[in-house]
Amino acid sequence: MQKAWLTTNRTMRQAGFSVVEVLLAATVLGFMATALVGALVYGRSATADASDHTRAVYLADEGIQAVTNIGNAAFANLTVGTFGLVQSGGIWTLSGSSDTANGYTRACTIANGSTTTRKTVTCTVTWANPQANSVSSVAQLVNWPAAIKLWSNTAVTGVYNPATTTDAIKVDTVGNYAYVILNATTNNFIIVNISNPASPTVVSNTSVAASPTNITVSGNYAYIATSSDTAELQIVDISTPASPVIRSSLNMTGTGDPTSITVSGLTAYVARNQDTTTNAYELTTVNVASPTAPVALGGFNIVTLNMTGLYVKDNYAYVATNSTTQEMLVLNIAVPATPTLTFTYNPATTVAATTVNGFDNTVYLGVGSTIRAIDITNPGAPVAQATTFTTAGTVNKIDFDVTHQYAFIGTSGTAGEFQVVNVTNPASVTLVKTVDVTGTTSTINGVAYNDTYDVTVAASASDTQEIIVFPRL
Repeated sequence: MQKAWLTTNRTMRQAGFSVVEVLLAATVLGFMATALVGALVYGRSATADASDHTRAVYLADEGIQAVTNIGNAAFANLTVGTFGLVQSGGIWTLSGSSDTANGYTRACTIANGSTTTRKTVTCTVTWANPQANSVSSVAQLVNWPAAIKLWSNTAVTGVYNPATTTDAIKVDTVGNYAYVILNATTNNFIIVNISNPASPTVVSNTSVAASPTNITVSGNYAYIATSSDTAELQIVDISTPASPVIRSSLNMTGTGDPTSITVSGLTAYVARNQDTTTNAYELTTVNVASPTAPVALGGFNIVTLNMTGLYVKDNYAYVATNSTTQEMLVLNIAVPATPTLTFTYNPATTVAATTVNGFDNTVYLGVGSTIRAIDITNPGAPVAQATTFTTAGTVNKIDFDVTHQYAFIGTSGTAGEFQVVNVTNPASVTLVKTVDVTGTTSTINGVAYNDTYDVTVAASASDTQEIIVFPRL
């Protein structure tokens, strides 16, 4: 009996151990199955992710190649901005702000490079699977035909002769167009297409009040200063260059004629000749937040002199004057309605200033037939640079290329109306090129650099070539 019981008990214990083993084996098999299924699912997902990523990289690289082809057709097609790409007749073109296909969105951004002959292109592709993903491809494009051209070879290349013998006074330029004012009382504002710099063509001719004296373009508007005593400022909608529309006029206190105008942010600054009328500010500030309804804010009074030029940077206005003891005023315009005098600059000369312009921490003041480079790192204490550059005649206007390596000067010189100088080192400005415009009365009154075509457009007193285009050659 004892032995039999022991045998039965041993049998039962052996049976119980077998169940545990079975359960353990099943658990192990379950883990293995779960791991196998997870590996399969993860592998399939990873494969899909890799495929998505590869496709996105291809689309980004394709975008770079497409933009390169567009630039090869005409480098001027590469305008700054963010675009999509479409293909028509086997030709790529920029369209909209992005393009989308099969769940992928591509946007190519074009930015100016380190010189006017370079563009930086970044094509970014985004997709969701299921989370947001993106890849980018970047390239530097170079306009090689233009890259080897030099300002030292520039010459009169394209001209436009309006049906008038009146002088062109000033010019501003943006994109495909030059905006020119003439010394006339009718048909005195013309818009010229310069997309073919060798053959400028007029697209519209408009009459603004009295005789215009200066112009600046900001956004879709041309801000024109005039000699009218009731409409010293006229604002023209140029969103359709072929049919500009005068949207508003502003009557400023007094009768002092405006000489210069610039727009910074939502404020227009108008420099004027002296006027003893109360509140007839020689520097008048205007709120142009609504170009169709400009509002005079206030200004700065200094009735003993005429303001001849104006450059605005940050919270300061640099004003050229006809004084021989205070040729440049530095005004604090942090509060546009009430500018205050910060500094008076008096170079060692008894010659009046004619114009002023600048970039970064340097302004260039036209004083008679010289250009003075002035360091404005501290606007409260400008410092003259070492070198004074002598031009071919009285300096009428100064502008700069997009790289700030070159300055373009319009002068009254009869044998050198247009000059190019290297301003890479403000302390040592050097002459690059002098161009003699045909005729003895071909004074260049205004110049404006166009970064789309890397040309400078000049407003001339010539009766046969009032508008002149100077490219690098």
